[in-house]
Amino acid sequence: MLRGIYTTASGLGVNQARLDLLANNLANASTSGYKADNLIQKPFSELLLIARQEDRTVPVDPGWRYVGVNNQGAAVTQTITSLAPGTLKQTGRNTDVALADAATFLVVQTPAGDRYTRDGRLDLDNQGYLVDSRGNRVLGEAGPIQVGRRDFQINDAGEIVLPGQGVVARLQVVTFANLDQVSKTGDNYFTAPAGAAQPAANPAVRQGYLEGSNVDPAASMVQLISVARSYEMNQRILQVEDQLLELAVNRVGALR
Repeated sequence: MLRGIYTTASGLGVNQARLDLLANNLANASTSGYKADNLIQKPFSELLLIARQEDRTVPVDPGWRYVGVNNQGAAVTQTITSLAPGTLKQTGRNTDVALADAATFLVVQTPAGDRYTRDGRLDLDNQGYLVDSRGNRVLGEAGPIQVGRRDFQINDAGEIVLPGQGVVARLQVVTFANLDQVSKTGDNYFTAPAGAAQPAANPAVRQGYLEGSNVDPAASMVQLISVARSYEMNQRILQVEDQLLELAVNRVGALR
């Protein structure tokens, strides 16, 4: 019975993690450049009901037989992020940009260091620097980009052109040979090992567009309902296990 309680509790933990992940995906379904997370789970290490005797110096009863394995529930192994592209939507805003290549990222200067993002909702701060939606400065090939005015143009190569001045900067757009090196750090930012990011040969920048989230709201809602029901079922099983344990303690061993 205790084994059943522990197994059921592990199922509750996994379902809680899945609920939190799906809720976060749904909450960011309208966040520009957001990439959906997926949870990977697997059974706990399978435990032998009777342990194998690998050490031949330990006496083993001649009647010992291997009787199989017992699964002790489930566990979360990792969370992976889908980097599939979202749909590009035209906004008409001069400061909005999208990257047509799904393997490329903008580079942003944050207090924690340089980070990568697909969120192209840009703006200008009070000093005329190009910043992202969280107020962090967007990096160009020569550092933070100070344009000072809003009537700029950005071409497909990521070059920022001001009327009468020509090209004043170029967005730093990077790519990765192996997207498995890219991991989320929160706030719609990504990080990667040093040296993994390389300049994109074809930035494919689209001014006046934003990349939508790659979350499928309908599918996520169906999964959320399914996981919620699974969670409720685990709760009921846990209650039954608790009742059986109470019976075992208070009645089975009672003297009559």
